[in-house]
Amino acid sequence: MTLKEALGLKKGEMLSLIGAGGKTTTLFCLAHELWEEGGKVLVTTTTKIFKPTKPHVHKLYLVQDLDAFLIKLAKIKEPLIIGAGSGLDDAEKLVGLPTEWFDVLQKKAGMDSILIEADGAAMKPFKVPADHEPVVPEECDLTVWVMGIKILGQPLATDWVHRAERAAELLRLKLGAPMTEELILRLVEHPQGCLKGIPPASRRAVLINQADSAEEVKKASELGRKLIQHGLQRVVITSYLASDVVKEVIMT
Repeated sequence: MTLKEALGLKKGEMLSLIGAGGKTTTLFCLAHELWEEGGKVLVTTTTKIFKPTKPHVHKLYLVQDLDAFLIKLAKIKEPLIIGAGSGLDDAEKLVGLPTEWFDVLQKKAGMDSILIEADGAAMKPFKVPADHEPVVPEECDLTVWVMGIKILGQPLATDWVHRAERAAELLRLKLGAPMTEELILRLVEHPQGCLKGIPPASRRAVLINQADSAEEVKKASELGRKLIQHGLQRVVITSYLASDVVKEVIMT
């Protein structure tokens, strides 16, 4: 099963990735699947990501004028992965496109898919968003919350959890408490927790990544069946160390 099929992404849709534990890998894995199927794919961010280069994207545009960008996109007829941002910061990270552009891009860019990294996580396996996060366009058809199963049993600490202090505050716990299924579910349930900022009309899915062993797949499956009861429409379990990335799909 492809990642696109597992997530239920349809042609012409916009997808946003939030959370931690494999968003960027998922972004480019999905982009390449769609391109190999003959798709013209726009890959971008509403925050910041490392500047994408070949083979992750075939063309990269730094866009200041939306109308001029739409004209360039209209001239591209062949299947392609197109990266876009508004510029590069001092660390050479790609800075995101304005959120108000996405409605126009969805309607006029002629893309088969628009894929957005809508959250930053400092390469940690788990994250709780700050007040200003995530940045998901209102027009997004599918929002995928990503987490790494390797967080189970690890301490609620900055080495493992991005915004660990925020998570501890929401849970009313001290830093260092072990991250259990119960704590993850509490953070999913909390209105300021892991699913904060998803537009009401967007479908919701979770991708549990880093299930690199049979035991980790089992743990992810057990957690996934509980997450389905918390407003998520499907759970996709993945390992990017395997040739078959998708390990299991759980649906309502």
